[in-house]
Amino acid sequence: MKILKRRHPHPEIPLVSTADVSFLLLIFFLSTTIFATQRGISLELPGPGGRALLVSATKTAHAFVAADESVTLDGVAVPLASLAGAIRLKLRETPDLLLSLRVDPAAPYAALVSALDQVKLAGVRQVSIETGDGS
Repeated sequence: MKILKRRHPHPEIPLVSTADVSFLLLIFFLSTTIFATQRGISLELPGPGGRALLVSATKTAHAFVAADESVTLDGVAVPLASLAGAIRLKLRETPDLLLSLRVDPAAPYAALVSALDQVKLAGVRQVSIETGDGS
C-alpha cells in the first residue's frame, strides 16, 4: 500500500486590494492634512518714480532702535516693552501720526521685529521704516 503525502497548501496573502487600499489612504491623508502657510510682514512699497511725501514735523514721531536694543522715541529713552504705550500717548495728541522707525544696522533682527510688534500694538496706521545707515 502506497501512503500518500498530504500536500500543504502554500499560504498566500492576497495583494490585489493592496494598491486600492494604499491609494485610498493616500487620498485620505492628502485631504485631511493642513498645510501651514507662513505670513510675513505686509508692507506697501512705493512704486517706481514715486515722489517723496512731505509731512509736517508736528505729525511725525521718530523711533530709533540702537545696536544694544535700546529704544528712543523722539530722543527720549523708552523701554522696548513699553514702546506701544508711549506711542499711544503720541497718538492721542496727533491721531494721524506718522512714525519713522530707524534701526541701527548692527541691531539684531529680533529687535526690529519687536519694535514693529509694539508699533502694531499701538495702532499706528502710517509707518516709515528707514533702511541702511540712515544717511
